Amino acid sequence: MSNTYLLLPALIAGVILLHLAGVSSAAGDRDTLVAIRKGWGNPRKLSSWDPATAAADHCSWEGVTCSDATGGGSGGGGGGRVVAELSLHDMNLTGKVPAAVCDLANLTRLDLSNNALSGAFPAAVLYRCSRLRFLDLANNALDGALPRDIGRLSPAMEHLNLSSNRFAGAVPPAVAALPALRSLLLDSNRFTGAYPAVEIGKLTGLERLTLANNSFTPAPVPLAFANLTNLTYLWMSGMNVTGEIPEGFSSLTELTLFDLSSNKLTGAIPVWVWRHQNLENLYLYENSLTGELPRNVTAVNLVEIDLSSNQLVGEMTEDFGNLKNLTLLFLYFNKLTGTIPASIAQLPKLSDIRLFDNHLSG
Repeated sequence: MSNTYLLLPALIAGVILLHLAGVSSAAGDRDTLVAIRKGWGNPRKLSSWDPATAAADHCSWEGVTCSDATGGGSGGGGGGRVVAELSLHDMNLTGKVPAAVCDLANLTRLDLSNNALSGAFPAAVLYRCSRLRFLDLANNALDGALPRDIGRLSPAMEHLNLSSNRFAGAVPPAVAALPALRSLLLDSNRFTGAYPAVEIGKLTGLERLTLANNSFTPAPVPLAFANLTNLTYLWMSGMNVTGEIPEGFSSLTELTLFDLSSNKLTGAIPVWVWRHQNLENLYLYENSLTGELPRNVTAVNLVEIDLSSNQLVGEMTEDFGNLKNLTLLFLYFNKLTGTIPASIAQLPKLSDIRLFDNHLSG
């Protein structure tokens, strides 16, 4: 008898065991979802999870996305399919994150944004989600300091959104100990002290970074962020940034949004800003920027420019008339002089222009 025939029964047995394991995991996930619902006090918006009336296939329940037990595929289904994603935003959920959430062993995405969750960052719960790649806790009422060991979150984490909560104290350096991060959103909290700029600057895969609207200790724009050459979105308004906009940020060639508004910036706007080919939204309003507007504007993809409430001087160049995608131009509360270029009146998409409180004519 050949070795092939000897191995065949073992292979069949293995396949059967894998199938049974998948079915067992799927059944366990159904029970876990019921426990999660109970942990939140059986909220009305999770009525599709009520075991008394719920569909037999838990993958069809509200906010639940499944995948094959082996890791392939997504969407609804039954049998050996396991829960991979929970999208429970805008569900009026209150209280704390139930401990059972990370009993979903295959969970990769957890969106709990826009609810009324409270209490401290649920570290003890979330550290058990070993496969989590996406975590969104934005727009809740979570408070207190972030744990110093927050780097114990899943090393696969790519998206971490903690914005619009009530987190306070210092941002721990360990928040940058997640090497796969592509999105780190910490804006609109109550953070104080110095944020870990050097550590964040080592997350070279970052594409989105928000630190805005926090009462950090006044400090210059960190040069370490010039290393984040994959950034497309940088929001640092209202966080006590001082000094000048670094020339080194010219390395951030992928930026589409650059927002340093409502800070304490001084000096001139660097030339590189006006030559940036991908930039769409430029917000530098409410600072103490000085110097003249550029003579040569080649950032033709600009859609919105807000430089209001600064101390800019000089004339507006005709080059602004080359910005065919421009919809908004705010230059009010500056010290601009000269005539308003006629080319601006020819911009096809410009719908909001505010130039008052300058010394312009024409």
